[in-house]
Amino acid sequence: MIDDIVEIAVAASADIAIDKVAKRHRWVRIMRAIIGLLFVALIFALILVTFKYS
Repeated sequence: MIDDIVEIAVAASADIAIDKVAKRHRWVRIMRAIIGLLFVALIFALILVTFKYS
């Protein structure tokens, strides 16, 4: 329980720090967009493989 709260707090503080940096640096916004697209592609691929081989 406490571990979950600490994990959420760390994730939130990291997200806030990344947002502050992203406002000043364009390359950070570009990297976040690329990583986001890769994450969506990974989820799509996992769903596709799950349905194809089930």
